[in-house]
Amino acid sequence: MNIAPNSPTVEASPVDLLLKLPSRAALRRALAAADIADELGDDDDPEQFLDELSQVELRQAAAQARYAAPQTVHYFRLPGLTDLSPSELDDLTESDGFGGQVRAVEELHDRVYVVCSVPEDGTQAQLSVSEDARVTTVATFDPGTDLLAVRADDSDLAGVTVQALRDHPNLSEWASVSFRDDGFRGQFEDAVIAAYEQLSLSVTSVGDGTERIDVTAEERDDSGRADVRGDDVVEDLLSRRDTERSTAQVRLDLRTADTIPSNPSVRIDFDESSVGFRQWVPEKTLIQLDRVIQDAE
Repeated sequence: MNIAPNSPTVEASPVDLLLKLPSRAALRRALAAADIADELGDDDDPEQFLDELSQVELRQAAAQARYAAPQTVHYFRLPGLTDLSPSELDDLTESDGFGGQVRAVEELHDRVYVVCSVPEDGTQAQLSVSEDARVTTVATFDPGTDLLAVRADDSDLAGVTVQALRDHPNLSEWASVSFRDDGFRGQFEDAVIAAYEQLSLSVTSVGDGTERIDVTAEERDDSGRADVRGDDVVEDLLSRRDTERSTAQVRLDLRTADTIPSNPSVRIDFDESSVGFRQWVPEKTLIQLDRVIQDAE
């Protein structure tokens, strides 16, 4: 997982964090998310602009980049989170189990970030003790809520991350958020999805000759690709009882003026109930999406 830098404690200086971003566009987004990029012109080099910032401004920008990256986010409900004090998680950093391990707990952006180290194959095999065979994941939540957003490359790593928190007695119960649940999907789509640009449907009928149906929207010069849901054929496919959404490339509409970048593209995996960002986005955008999902169920 590409956390900047990829270490449990993330102790790099603000400038180092910002310079490790994958592109100048990503650096511009971090500066814009921190509300300190107004004087940066379109042709200016954002790296040179860092020299003009105060230490406070650098820390504000670095806070947008500290745990943000091209992310795949998996969502879980843990009822015990609601009444949990963030300080209660600090004791988990002393665990030396063979599976997922909590490495650091930090409060940032009015949220709690739990940095975990998990076996790279997603299992809890006792042989997975070498740090070289482990990857870093991040679980984050708003205090007083039960939604845990886990940033991990796949569902196995996300599941082991949740397991690392279950050493706390209040966190023994958890369930994955189902993106196929009709109530959740309807509220989520109404709140945040501007368009389905590509859609893959699984055919669930036993004995059918078709396994999967892939749909790509028409490309439009003025606004990118259309929304496939507006097509009569796709509407009919979605209404059938023998099809279900598998994956989709989606353009988000978070409906706030400060979404950076505007209308980010994501890949939704309905099998894993995850959202994968196709470009680097700052922490502000990740939090916006998490809070939409928090309210959608």
